[in-house]
Amino acid sequence: MKNTKEAQPILTAIFALNQTSEHKDPMIATILDYAFRTFYGSNTNLLTLACIGQTRDSIMPQIEQILNNTGYKDYMNFKEALRK
Repeated sequence: MKNTKEAQPILTAIFALNQTSEHKDPMIATILDYAFRTFYGSNTNLLTLACIGQTRDSIMPQIEQILNNTGYKDYMNFKEALRK
């Protein structure tokens, strides 16, 4: 797998978005919890606490900051360039 160092920030962003969703998907939450336990030997308790009371709009700046450690911004710029 290429760029494995990006996996944790991406999984964290997905977890946070799912936690704040009006329609939280329990299967996604379970799979992400399993991934954190299996890959990193940790659980999602602190992430869950960080998301309490957050809305999708209020947590987006933090998610964008997390994704700054990945190539996500470059990917979004690439997708935007394709649209033009």
